[in-house]
Amino acid sequence: MTTIKAKLSDVAPITRAAFPSWRGRKARVRPVESMTLHDLNWSGGTRSQYVAIELATLRRAAGEHMNMPAPWANPFEGKQIALAPGLAIVEHCIFCGKDLGCTIYVHPADMPRLLPGPAADLDPIAAHRRLAGMLGE
Repeated sequence: MTTIKAKLSDVAPITRAAFPSWRGRKARVRPVESMTLHDLNWSGGTRSQYVAIELATLRRAAGEHMNMPAPWANPFEGKQIALAPGLAIVEHCIFCGKDLGCTIYVHPADMPRLLPGPAADLDPIAAHRRLAGMLGE
């Protein structure tokens, strides 16, 4: 899975829309067609929270109901989610009490919109391959 470190200033509108009170410094973008929800409940100081964001409007599409406090009542743990173009899933992760920042999962077709400059004019598959090549993957 390709993970791209992002400048917080480049993705701040998305992270603020997902988690308005979050003031962290680390952000990553992962172009994927599907992802798995995990660590939705506190366990050993670790927890992940997820929110779906519409990229065009930066409105929350869904998410709060996935972050249920009771482990025995959380049907979303371990669920595979297919990402549709135009939507992003934003994950905020606390691991052993430390804020690991936000990861933005986007469909590969949306990556050119998130890239600055001329790369935004490339088709999505070419942009993804170019980024993967730059990262040595």
